[in-house]
Amino acid sequence: MIGAVAYGLLHSGAETADSTAAQWLPAQPQPLENQLGLVGRIEAATRQTLSAPFEGVVQQVAVTEGQRVERGQHLLTLDTRQLDIQLRQARAELLKARRTVQEMRDWAHGVDVARARRAVTNAEFTVNNTESELADSRRLFERGIVARMEVESLEQQFRLQRLELTASQAELRAAQARGPGDNRQIADMELANAQACYDSLDALLAQRELRAPFAGIVLRPQKSDGPGAAVAVHQGQPVSQGAPLLELASLERINATARIEEVDLHQLSEGMDVQVTGDGFDGLTLRGRVLSIGAQAIVADVYGDGSAYEVIVAIDPLAPEQQQSVRLGMSARLAVVTYRAESGLAVPAEALQQGQNGSTYVVHRKALNQPSRKVTVTPGRAVPQGVKVSGLEPGFVELPKTGR
Repeated sequence: MIGAVAYGLLHSGAETADSTAAQWLPAQPQPLENQLGLVGRIEAATRQTLSAPFEGVVQQVAVTEGQRVERGQHLLTLDTRQLDIQLRQARAELLKARRTVQEMRDWAHGVDVARARRAVTNAEFTVNNTESELADSRRLFERGIVARMEVESLEQQFRLQRLELTASQAELRAAQARGPGDNRQIADMELANAQACYDSLDALLAQRELRAPFAGIVLRPQKSDGPGAAVAVHQGQPVSQGAPLLELASLERINATARIEEVDLHQLSEGMDVQVTGDGFDGLTLRGRVLSIGAQAIVADVYGDGSAYEVIVAIDPLAPEQQQSVRLGMSARLAVVTYRAESGLAVPAEALQQGQNGSTYVVHRKALNQPSRKVTVTPGRAVPQGVKVSGLEPGFVELPKTGR
């Protein structure tokens, strides 16, 4: 009994000495994640400049700069008086072209052909009458009743009338030929052009009221001839076709734009998950993914230390309450998840030891009341919790005392 007590005291003393020499840390499966921090700004994923569809005058402006609008909301109305004149002219040309095509379709029974046909009939009638008179005059001449001069005069008249008949027949054939063929195709093409012109103007008339193509914020458009914003559009302002009137920045989808240094570029790839936070929308954590990484440097270090590249992060669609807190231009902190394992074992780097054969091992216990043993492991990626290792069971690893 005394020997057993003595053995227990000695064994307890050994454990105490061992515990002062090393520290045992738990090694349990857990999510492992690496993050790369970037700083950027919130921007609209979609910006669209709304231009004047036709030349006219601004009749009404229904929104103000900075106002939030919903999809389909009325923004602006243009006066259409000048367009109405053009539309009426196009309508007149269209009606003329339709009438011409219809005349071509009914050309064989049209006025020109009928007139030419009547001319031929009249010429034939005249020729027949003169021919009959000439025959009578010749018989009377043979009997000595009429003079030769009268017969010769009728012969001359008959020849001229035959020429007129030939000419009228040629005119009839020419009139009949004007209906089909190229003339018909020309009339059809002119009708098609007139119809297209009218439809185009009619479509422009339907755009006299500009409406928001998506939910967003109304902004002043950028100048077309240089940087900066253009003058705000106002009622009564004359505008030319294509002139920028308003700019709409989407709130349905937003991006975060940041820069990454060249030395960190290898850690990034498209599709990586990103968490976005910011002082302006404190308390909210937005989620998204890396949408694109610039292929060309936007900032080059003149001293040769590296360059910066643009990174665009597509943020998941915002809920209505989030849209009230997040505003364009706000600064944002981006945490890009460069590596994630749902379940892995990580140990402190100090727990990794080198064996005589060059292998890496840790001193491991399944439980604190069980004996320790050396376990060969394969080190992997460095993570905030330490170094991910494979070949190790859950339990405890020894963190050797400094200087051991």
